Amino acid sequence: MSATSNNKGFTLLEMIIVMGIMGIILATFTVYKRKQIEAIARENLTNIIVSEIYGVLKFANEDYIYVDEDKDGEADAGTLENPLYNKNYVTSGDQKNKTYSQRTSNMKITDTLNTDYYMQWDNSQSRGYFTSKACGSPAGRTADATFFKEYIPCNQPGGNADRNVVLERVDLVGDDITHTINRIDFIVAYNPGHSEKKDIDKFSIENFSSAFSESFSHYGLVYSHGEMIYRSSAKSSTAENYGKGWNLLKINGASPTDNAVPFGSLGTYIQDIPNNIEQLGIRFSFEAGVGKYLKADGSVGAKKLCWNYKENLMAHCLETENGSGRNQDEGVMHLTAKNANNQIVTGTLMANVIFEGEAFDPEKGNVVALMTSPVVSYQSFGNKKDTGTNDVIVNDPDNYNKKVTDEPGHIKLPVQTCPQAPPDPADPQKVPRQLYPRMAAAISSIAADVGKLETSEGEDEDGGDFTDFSNSENNRRTTTGVLDHLSGVAVQVNFINDDANGDYWVISATSGVFDNVTGQGVSVINPSSLSVVLTSWCSSIKQPELNDSIPMPPN
Repeated sequence: MSATSNNKGFTLLEMIIVMGIMGIILATFTVYKRKQIEAIARENLTNIIVSEIYGVLKFANEDYIYVDEDKDGEADAGTLENPLYNKNYVTSGDQKNKTYSQRTSNMKITDTLNTDYYMQWDNSQSRGYFTSKACGSPAGRTADATFFKEYIPCNQPGGNADRNVVLERVDLVGDDITHTINRIDFIVAYNPGHSEKKDIDKFSIENFSSAFSESFSHYGLVYSHGEMIYRSSAKSSTAENYGKGWNLLKINGASPTDNAVPFGSLGTYIQDIPNNIEQLGIRFSFEAGVGKYLKADGSVGAKKLCWNYKENLMAHCLETENGSGRNQDEGVMHLTAKNANNQIVTGTLMANVIFEGEAFDPEKGNVVALMTSPVVSYQSFGNKKDTGTNDVIVNDPDNYNKKVTDEPGHIKLPVQTCPQAPPDPADPQKVPRQLYPRMAAAISSIAADVGKLETSEGEDEDGGDFTDFSNSENNRRTTTGVLDHLSGVAVQVNFINDDANGDYWVISATSGVFDNVTGQGVSVINPSSLSVVLTSWCSSIKQPELNDSIPMPPN
């Protein structure tokens, strides 16, 4: 008996359905691959730009450029002073001078882009001066020597006008007199395509957001600011157009601080974009000198930087001992350094420092005041009895009428110069605060001495000289006569305002002594038997001034 087969093939309908499903899968895969290829292409373009940014930042961080040849008899063979900080380059010179010395003045991140003093970043323009002499640029725009290491390649890839994103200009933000660099701005232009492209394509610059993020991450860079910029007329990225016509894109209410549209957030404000925008770009801003030790001229930054939100810039900060922001419960800041044996030692901070703390104001009581570090000195008065005058001992204080500036033996010192303090944060005018000179005196050594000698019979008599405390090392050996009884001492610090000869300090003193010979109490003016320790500083609390026309009677 023969068996019957039940096998049968696919029907035409089933085949059509399967092919349709495969078509959808292939179409989806094709779109995915196309997007992936476009993303890779965008990242390749951003890598070109970020590598240039990385090279410029490295170059700006160098104090000296290592070269494989002497440069015009440089004292240190094999090194070249970084031309960015070499003050021999001036803005009034040729193109090389201008490239190394010109600084833009748009110090705040909210300013519009400077129309002058920027570097056109092209192989035949300013870029060449950051390349080694070995590159041999046809335009002759290369550094003065052959570098040991390459900061940027000799040439960028050609066809700038055909690339979607192009680094057009670099701004060195700082002072062109001191050659300081506070910030470096990189201006990137976006060229969406040919003129037949739709107008909306210029806003597709946001597609490069993730690509730039990947590229910056690859080079370990973090920009401090990234803002949108625009041109009111579209320009191709060619030599005659590099860096021209850019403005910062600002939208009212776009940001609580500067109203600048941040890169990556354009879609949020697309409805508020002005109609006169024809081309968009990006400004990437980097703080200069990150990772470098401070230089005395301020041309590079600090190894440790903190963001000063009030001034909108980076500032030097100190690190705590355990790195947590506080040392146990005190919050003590430690400044340390390493010696030649790599041992950690106490660091020396050489600076004019202004402190803020509580102080007593005679008019307001305890207030928060500004003050500088105190300076302490030892001084002694100069009045001695052997002057042949009666200016030392006053027997009749009620009729004494000399001014402190006319009394012999007083201590006279020039008034110290005080720095200006930063403005009060609450002051809308941001006027620097005034600090005033201050001085205080404290008794160091004193002897109740009115000038007595001891006779051979053991009796006291006049004729002796005062104890002299002018030399603190010999104070114990200078008191050789017979001492009397001390009833009191008054020391006064006088601020004398002298417009003609300059202000000065007068420190005067009166000792109340009981004279054992006469049995009377006397006042001794500015005696050499009295020395003081003087402390001077500057404070936001003003020291009372002496009306020098009023006599200062002794005790």
